[in-house]
Amino acid sequence: MANDVEKFPFQVGEKLTYQILWGPFVAGKATLEVTGIEPVDGKDCYHLVGQAHTSGFADMLYHVESKVESWMDVNDLFTRRFQQNRREGKHRSAIDSHYDYTASQVVTTNLLTGKLKTAPLTGPVQDVLSALFYTRTKPLQINRDESFLINLTGNRYDVHMRPDERKTLYFRPTGDVPALRIEPHPTFSVVAANGGQMWFWFSDDARKLPLLMVSEIKFGSIKLVLTGIKPAKASLAEQTSAHH
Repeated sequence: MANDVEKFPFQVGEKLTYQILWGPFVAGKATLEVTGIEPVDGKDCYHLVGQAHTSGFADMLYHVESKVESWMDVNDLFTRRFQQNRREGKHRSAIDSHYDYTASQVVTTNLLTGKLKTAPLTGPVQDVLSALFYTRTKPLQINRDESFLINLTGNRYDVHMRPDERKTLYFRPTGDVPALRIEPHPTFSVVAANGGQMWFWFSDDARKLPLLMVSEIKFGSIKLVLTGIKPAKASLAEQTSAHH
């Protein structure tokens, strides 16, 4: 397994930190992390965790706290499980989706009500978090198309992306770095619902770091800017032997 995975630009222990900006104001903080390797349906999976929360003035206006988790197969890089817990103002949602490829179905549990939703699963898919890491494994090039399926609580999206701009950007943890801009289609529903667009900038190097996310929506510009990088802790061989 080690030979398959060591070529990927992320490993266990990597943690990326972002500042959330709403226009010129600091609105919160976000992190992306590969926390470990855990089994799902007997298959080793990267445990990916993304967290975000508002702070300061933005938090007083409208509190948002979100945690998403994905379990992505270490060999074939598709999702096997996805969990999301989110608070927006007084609203709370919490779901857990199990992608059962043997039974060809995705079963989503509403963790607040216990209600189950089942939908067909015709083949390997991504969730919204694994898709970000999956993108990092692709040979991103200007005007080269990439596509994959995202399945979110049984709803299927055929996502297309094509890097359309390359330039050098400066970030505190990287210094000057070549970067590629990608606008995924379709975009996230919350962005589309607000008449907006969304772009991601990835470093155009071996790390394929998600450097910047920009979302232009009707109530302003929201950016996630990379401010910190904690590298992987150990070699994959050490991670795997520790796991077993």
